Amino acid sequence: MTRPSELTRDALVESATAIFAENGFEGGSVRLITERAKANQAAVSYHFGSKEGLYREVLRRALHAFDEFVPFGEDELDAIDREEALRLFLRQQLLPLAKRNQLSRYLRIFNWEVLQRTAVFHELLATERIPTVAIAQALVRKFLPSAASPEEVMVVTIWLVNQAFIFVRNYDSLSQPPANLKVDEAFLTRLVDTLSRLLIGGLAGLSAASPELRRKARAGA
Repeated sequence: MTRPSELTRDALVESATAIFAENGFEGGSVRLITERAKANQAAVSYHFGSKEGLYREVLRRALHAFDEFVPFGEDELDAIDREEALRLFLRQQLLPLAKRNQLSRYLRIFNWEVLQRTAVFHELLATERIPTVAIAQALVRKFLPSAASPEEVMVVTIWLVNQAFIFVRNYDSLSQPPANLKVDEAFLTRLVDTLSRLLIGGLAGLSAASPELRRKARAGA
């Protein structure tokens, strides 16, 4: 049986998710959150310590809502052809396009973070292990030379992860001018194919670059 305190905690997180999605962190007041959750403001302090603590929990759930879209574990990646692994990764990362209603609030919160980056989000990214990023890093290493530096791996990982996420994050505008795209299952299949070809070409180019060329590129030669 669920205890009343657990019900209150869940109600606060649910309410905060909606309020932060609508107003961002700065505009999402504790008063609005507690009124919607039918709780008192002391409950926020009791369960989360502060508004920042409540927002951290909302962000943590938002980030891990995408864990189900990780197509394979790091230990499985070695056995998969790198190009096929890339296609699987992209396909799974784009699946939220087909499950928009389930994730819309979280995506709106991420959009607020693009506009107004918070210290809470920055700290969470630095401390929370995010499976999507870990898998992306492992996938990138299958393409890059073994001598690639940690900086190169991280830069390419950020680039790779955002190739799919930019479509998911901007779902609302894809079907409107100037894009005018029909976002359905057929579009998803074509998008995976197009992005796969672009990304495989780009990653293969990095893999083929000689250490000397890469050294000159880093030096700005």
